[in-house]
Amino acid sequence: MQRLRTYTVEEANRELPRVRPIVAQIAELSTLLPELEDQARISEYEAKRASAGDVDKERHQQASDAVSGAELELLKAVANLNGMGIQLKGPLEGLIDFPSYRDGELVELCWKLGEERVEHWHHIGEGFGGRKKL
Repeated sequence: MQRLRTYTVEEANRELPRVRPIVAQIAELSTLLPELEDQARISEYEAKRASAGDVDKERHQQASDAVSGAELELLKAVANLNGMGIQLKGPLEGLIDFPSYRDGELVELCWKLGEERVEHWHHIGEGFGGRKKL
């Protein structure tokens, strides 16, 4: 069983240069994926409707490949965060938590894409609504 990785505020802030592009990629892919899935569904419908013409089949294959590629990149990015012990809480918003201790209690340091530094925390289970300034 793997031990929980915890961060001090300083350690979390030192990780931000590495974490920021990963979280930005997750937010971008999370926004893009529904559009790609819609395009794949439309191309599938058109391919079926057009008696499976070669152009429509190729367009559908490209759309399906785009969805698969985006899903794979998203999974890799999330796995990268998980490997660092960082929890993804809001993919669209770029919201993550760093497990930490505050006064001997396990808490979460909360950071959102666009914020310069880790400056908030909350109790386990409170989520973004329970954020408190450090």
